[in-house]
Amino acid sequence: MTGNHPAFKNDPRVFRTKHWWQRLITPRRVFFLALALLPIVIVLTYYYVVFSTMIDQKLRGESFVRSSGIYAAPARIIKGGPFGKAQILEYLNRAGYVAQSQAGDTTRGRYLLDGNRLDILPSTDAPLAGQKFPSVRIRFNGNTPVNIVELPNQQPLTECLLEPPLLTALNREREKRKIVEFNDLPKVLVQAVVAVEDRRFFDHRGIDLRGLARAIYRNFTDRDGGLQGGSTITQQLVKNFFLTPERTLSRKLKEAYIAIILETRLTKPQIFQMYCNEIYLGQDGSYSINGFGEAARFYFGKDIIQLSLPEAAFLAGIIRGPGYYSPFKHPERALERRNKVLGDMLEVGFITPAEYEKAKAAPLGVAPRRASSNADAPYYLDYLQSVLAERKLDRVLSDPAARIYTTLDINLQQAAVEAVQKGLANLVKKPAPGLDAALIALDAHTGDILAMVGGRDYSQSQLNRVTDARRQPGSVFKPFVYTAAIEEEVITPSSLFKDEKRTFTYGNGQTYSPDNFGQTYSNQYVTVRTALSRSLNVVTVSVAEAVGYDRVARTAERFGLPRPEAYPSLALGTKEATPLEVARAYTAFPNRGARVEPRALTFIADGKGNLVEKVEPQTTPVISPAVAAVMTHLLRGPIERGTATKANGLTKALAGKTGTSRDGWFAGFTPHMVCVVYVGYDDNRQLGITGGNSALPIFVNFMRAVLKFRPDLTGDAFPDAEGVEKVTVDLQTGLLPSPACQGETIEEWFLAGTAPKKDCTQTNAAAMGTPGVVVEPDIQLPPPELPPVTGPPPLPDATRPRDRRPPDVPPRD
Repeated sequence: MTGNHPAFKNDPRVFRTKHWWQRLITPRRVFFLALALLPIVIVLTYYYVVFSTMIDQKLRGESFVRSSGIYAAPARIIKGGPFGKAQILEYLNRAGYVAQSQAGDTTRGRYLLDGNRLDILPSTDAPLAGQKFPSVRIRFNGNTPVNIVELPNQQPLTECLLEPPLLTALNREREKRKIVEFNDLPKVLVQAVVAVEDRRFFDHRGIDLRGLARAIYRNFTDRDGGLQGGSTITQQLVKNFFLTPERTLSRKLKEAYIAIILETRLTKPQIFQMYCNEIYLGQDGSYSINGFGEAARFYFGKDIIQLSLPEAAFLAGIIRGPGYYSPFKHPERALERRNKVLGDMLEVGFITPAEYEKAKAAPLGVAPRRASSNADAPYYLDYLQSVLAERKLDRVLSDPAARIYTTLDINLQQAAVEAVQKGLANLVKKPAPGLDAALIALDAHTGDILAMVGGRDYSQSQLNRVTDARRQPGSVFKPFVYTAAIEEEVITPSSLFKDEKRTFTYGNGQTYSPDNFGQTYSNQYVTVRTALSRSLNVVTVSVAEAVGYDRVARTAERFGLPRPEAYPSLALGTKEATPLEVARAYTAFPNRGARVEPRALTFIADGKGNLVEKVEPQTTPVISPAVAAVMTHLLRGPIERGTATKANGLTKALAGKTGTSRDGWFAGFTPHMVCVVYVGYDDNRQLGITGGNSALPIFVNFMRAVLKFRPDLTGDAFPDAEGVEKVTVDLQTGLLPSPACQGETIEEWFLAGTAPKKDCTQTNAAAMGTPGVVVEPDIQLPPPELPPVTGPPPLPDATRPRDRRPPDVPPRD
């Protein structure tokens, strides 16, 4: 009998035959197998804890916060002002607002336009130092805002502030990004990325073996030259956000394991959102373009929510190689790649054949490189970083939730960019290597930097000429000569000097013989007003001689300019200075004698809007309000009848001075704003064009934008000051008028007690020069005191650590 006999079936004493798997899996074997696997389990457990902790720490730190970053200044809407409906709508779109009917993240600002009524509902996460921006309703008559009320209480307002636009999110690695939410992503962009990068993204758990097998098969069978990678979107996020980019087996294993863990921490939309904010998509000078929000602005000049199908396909296509598929350097390659993505979308079924054909026929449509490069004030951002470092605040660039509120007026900044580019284009008919320009505009009372353009094209040169280009300011320095002399009461606006060829002796018998423009002289006496208006060089040196060269040097130093050597040539602006230093010095004139320091940021807030750091305006008295008022009135002369008449009539209260050295300059100001423009060659070559013909036209174009967007920065009159005496004088002689003279008269400002007592009949009229409109002197100055700038300084390493592949090497994972 055997153990299988029915009679023995239930008898435990009878041996039964074991199945094969029972014979294979024995307690001894299980024990040794567990013993062998124990190190692997320990290692996996150890790394699970390590990687989980790393992930938790990263996610706990608010990796990407939509409202974090660097903000421009709020826009001011004034009842009855020129900033009208069209400009407001453009500003709202620039600030990330969407129409109330549009999809998108619910925290976004919204607006509702109904005929001539515009309701503005600010975003829910935009507190301003603890205060919310109000919801407002604006009614228009045509383009002009005629009524402003706060919602919902209908409280009438004469003006209101609009939420400032986000310039960018910036970190110490010089990565620019605009944070977006998953709901902000257009459907076509999500589909394009999924189609080309990870078709099973919403199905797998971090790694995709089927996708890896498909990529290997495609790489062997496809002949289009492109290589496909097997990394999922989650793995790519892990590589970019948690790991380093080296190509090693250990990194690949870590990448896969962390991807699996990450899928247990975040939802698919959260992972996709992080990926879309992190991915590297190009280079703008020394900045890297990160995330689709920043890329949409850089490549197409629009908000991500407005992307079309072909634009979305292009952005998805360049993920694998932004340099290789650059539309600026390789447009054909970029177009081919975009169409490949469209083909993938058709293959997956995301788009129809008709949509595919229409999108394929569309041009790339990218914005011009210069416009995209200068769109977000890159020179200003460079300067802001240096300010943060100087104030020991650069740590905030490592805080992903911090908000940095700056002084930049986004409308004036864009106008400044356009004015510089237009001015240079009109100056030369074909590109002149090394020829560039700079513009800086400051609030005259707070020092707020309203606009800063350091060059025509940031992508070509990152040298910020506003802050780093030291050049001879030429005649824009002359006001400080006259200021020193008026302050010491050595001269008055009516003082007479002879306009003649002179040789000045100084030091140990050295001589200096300056020339007027064209080496022409009237050989007659002229007033100080006429000399400054006509920018007469010899008279200016005579004034410096009268007050003392050393006193002029000390006066310049008080104004914040580099102190020049006490030689006669200092009067003609031979000591080099930057446009920012010149602008700072000029603030003392409209600011009642107090120099104000340039201010780039107002305050820094945390993620909840709480104040972290506040930067107050800093002023330093340098001259009395009376001297400032007299000089300001004198400096209206070049605008009204001197070398800057191109600016005459722009606004009621405008003063300034042209300057010509090797370069062209103009420094102008209103009661509330100072603007300095510089034009010249980077290698310090002779420009050969006067400041009135090079820098002044740029200023004029910029001022037209100021009148349009910020009329509050102009004003009807410059302020009076105690200790100033206003007297009507004969323009030619500077003396009191008389019917016998029959000359033109003007109101002149004098320090109290220094006004003329004689009338115009008590001088030799034949010896007096006749005031008239002249052109800016084009003087030849001594060699610069500092070595010439031979080119832009060394740039920061523009090669992003995550993408060290040369731009012409085909991309691969």
